[in-house]
Amino acid sequence: MTPGPNTTEGVTLLSHRPSVLYKVEHLASEPLGIDVAVTGLTLVGPGWEGRLKELLGALSQSERACLFAVRLGDAQSLPMPAETLLERSRTDWFPEFLSHGRMTPHFQPIVDLETGVAFGREALMRGKLGAVEVRGAELLAAAEAHDAIFSFDYRARTAALEVGLPLLPEGEVLFVNLDPRASLDVETSLRTTWPVVARLGANPARICIELVRPERSPDRELMRGMVDAHRRRGARVALDDLSGGGESLACLELLRPDVAKIDRALTAGIQHSPGRRALVAALVELAHEHDCRVVAEGVERVDEFETMRELGVDLGQGFYFGQPTERPMAVDPRVVRRRLV
Repeated sequence: MTPGPNTTEGVTLLSHRPSVLYKVEHLASEPLGIDVAVTGLTLVGPGWEGRLKELLGALSQSERACLFAVRLGDAQSLPMPAETLLERSRTDWFPEFLSHGRMTPHFQPIVDLETGVAFGREALMRGKLGAVEVRGAELLAAAEAHDAIFSFDYRARTAALEVGLPLLPEGEVLFVNLDPRASLDVETSLRTTWPVVARLGANPARICIELVRPERSPDRELMRGMVDAHRRRGARVALDDLSGGGESLACLELLRPDVAKIDRALTAGIQHSPGRRALVAALVELAHEHDCRVVAEGVERVDEFETMRELGVDLGQGFYFGQPTERPMAVDPRVVRRRLV
């Protein structure tokens, strides 16, 4: 279809590979208008987001990577990856959330698999805009789509510290997420963390800085500098999503964290997978060689817990031990009792 003179709903699709535009046009359930002024394809009308999502789903990963889009009616906008524009459209509520929304941490226990005692709590973000509640993963995805990683990460970490430290049970450690992509330099990382700790008079040894998906950070030296700086302040360091991939293992050896977390993708149903059991056993051995304790994330069933304990995993996190709650919930040590044979 060809856009009318007053049409503002829709996007113009561009690519440096003409074959991709050709493929997109022929995959469309409705004809796409060809705008000769921008030598691209124009997708217009109500529901363009759904049609663009279908088109992206039919393209290969490399084809999606070179497909860009610009919204009609945005005279000053520049083309951006089509998937990013689609996600930004889906999360058009996010700018208002950053201005007026509220972030509240919920605390999930991390439990010693031998004693059943809570080692610490991870602060997981929940958002609220008016009466609408938003999960942490949705908030992070929206922040990425709107190029607002720094603002989101700073606000989330501040909320985790301000709310979590006064509520933290005696003797436990507070796991606070830090996205390495949100720091321009080491000093920025420190300035967005430690003034809150000083204001609360908290013991730095009770704080664990958890690096979120560190393998996505292109500057490894900056990341190592941040880790060293936070350690000098007295904090521990945790590595998120240890998965066995090359980038993940490189971060383990470079940063030498105090704690490393095994991704929930390896945990779910591990009792039925000899291959994953062998992989986790190898990851545990490697982590222990670096004096690093291992957390199994996403533990939801007793068989998953028992398998992880048999494989030498030190700590567990997941619904089996407790759900995230606004106030840290008590942990029943009996959840780790051994089965009678």
